[in-house]
Amino acid sequence: MNLVLIGRFKRAQDAEKVENDIKKLSDQASKDDSYSLAFAGPEDQKFSEDMLLLMRSLKLNTLGPTDLSQLLSDHQLEREGDQITVTTDEAEVSAFLKLFIEAGAKVEVFSAHDYPSDSDNVS
Repeated sequence: MNLVLIGRFKRAQDAEKVENDIKKLSDQASKDDSYSLAFAGPEDQKFSEDMLLLMRSLKLNTLGPTDLSQLLSDHQLEREGDQITVTTDEAEVSAFLKLFIEAGAKVEVFSAHDYPSDSDNVS
């Protein structure tokens, strides 16, 4: 897919918080082996107790169990000031979109295949 997601936040502190939240969620998802949830049936898609506690502490209510596996997929995340840029070859990016939008970011998503010059100017 060669997707580029750009979240522009109102303040640099908001971008920093989202970056930290993604790190915490990714670490817990890795411990929970959430990648396997993407392939489980609906009856098996559940959060671990530790993930529930983390999500409550971060006040995140929009993520589902399968969203968490996206945080473990191959992606690059860069933060510069009030902007976070995620690049990935994955098609499923709703977790990043939800986290960005929930934090008040303006989000742009595009394929670097179709807009290569835009992806060169994201930073």
